[in-house]
Amino acid sequence: MAKSGGPAVFFAVILGLGGPAAEAGDKIVLENNTRLDQKEVDSLGRELGLAFAAVPLAPAEPLETLGVDVGFGLSVADIRDEKSCWKDAIQGGDPPGSLILPQFGLRKGLPGGVDLGIIYAPKVWGSEFNLLGGEAKWAFIKGSMLTPSLAVRMDYRRSFGPDNFTLRTFTTDLSISRGFGIVTAYTGVGMAFIFADPDGGDYQLSQHRELKGYAGTRFNLGYIQITPEIDLARNFLVYSLKVGMLFGLDSLGLG
Repeated sequence: MAKSGGPAVFFAVILGLGGPAAEAGDKIVLENNTRLDQKEVDSLGRELGLAFAAVPLAPAEPLETLGVDVGFGLSVADIRDEKSCWKDAIQGGDPPGSLILPQFGLRKGLPGGVDLGIIYAPKVWGSEFNLLGGEAKWAFIKGSMLTPSLAVRMDYRRSFGPDNFTLRTFTTDLSISRGFGIVTAYTGVGMAFIFADPDGGDYQLSQHRELKGYAGTRFNLGYIQITPEIDLARNFLVYSLKVGMLFGLDSLGLG
């Protein structure tokens, strides 16, 4: 079993009390990847891919043409650290119970219910990876005070860091959201396509297709938005929280 549960690590990090998690950030993922067989590489690629794959942290409703959403998110992914693939790939053979992914995001609304966004994770704690990605969302039903919003989204992410391992994820999903005063609840389901490419040995490209679902709530506190979310794939959980600002270009003096 994992050494520490996702919610416990998540709130410890948020409160600045994540001593074990911070220590785990000094561990080096894949330093010893030549010790892995293909089955272990496949298992490791799946879990890293699910940890790095899209976490929407936004409802289905569009930003509209003048909308801009900037924010900082933090995700905690429970890994199956008891598996041999983690023990063999981590320096010292003592993997962390979770991977912690801080990320900065920017989304811009366009006409027709389209939003475009980019994300950057400067350091995935518990690994030597960083991450860059982009997304496009189309709210084909914008919703109203009485009806929900419906949207489709596509997201692409690529890892950087280790010379001996590259991860790419492509995620597509369908989401629905409904606002109630300052609260907007949303949920969605989609498919994550994971491509883990180890460099060295006789390893083959590891490919995975994973069904995943998510649910979250955005709390609108004026310009400040607080959004907790949970993402679930088979035997894999990711807990996330985003704190951001949502405004129009006119509020910046650009409209």
